[in-house]
Amino acid sequence: MADWIVDQRDVDVEHQVWHWEDQTYERYRQHLSVALGNTPDAPHPFDVELTRVPPGARPCPVHAHKERWEFFIVVEGRASVERDGEEVEVGQGACFMQPAGTRHRIRNASDADDLVFYVIANEVEDETTERVRV
Repeated sequence: MADWIVDQRDVDVEHQVWHWEDQTYERYRQHLSVALGNTPDAPHPFDVELTRVPPGARPCPVHAHKERWEFFIVVEGRASVERDGEEVEVGQGACFMQPAGTRHRIRNASDADDLVFYVIANEVEDETTERVRV
C-alpha cells in the first residue's frame, strides 16, 4: 500500500481514562492523522481521529477551544451533544460543527451500546483549550 494511505483497522487504539473535578472521562481513539504522518515538524492542515466511547461515558468535560474548529460525524450509537448550554440527542449519520470559542461536549447517550464518531479539527499551533466547570 502507498505510504500516504492507511487502513484504520491497522492504526493503534489508545485507551484513555482520566479524572477532573470529581468526574471520570473515558475514550478509545485512533489518531488517524498521526498514522498518516501528522507531526509537529510536518503538520497537516487538519487533525482526524476515530473515537469510541463506552456506554454512558464522556470522553471530556465541557470545554472550548480558542482557535480550533471541530467537525463530528457519528458512525454508530447515540450521542448527547452539548453546545453553549443547549443539549441535543443525535444518532448515526449526524454531522455537526463546534466552532472555535464554543463551549461544548459529547457523551454516549446509551447505557448499552458504544458511541463511535470521527472528529476532524483544523490544526492550530499552540492551541489553548479551556475546561469549563459545570
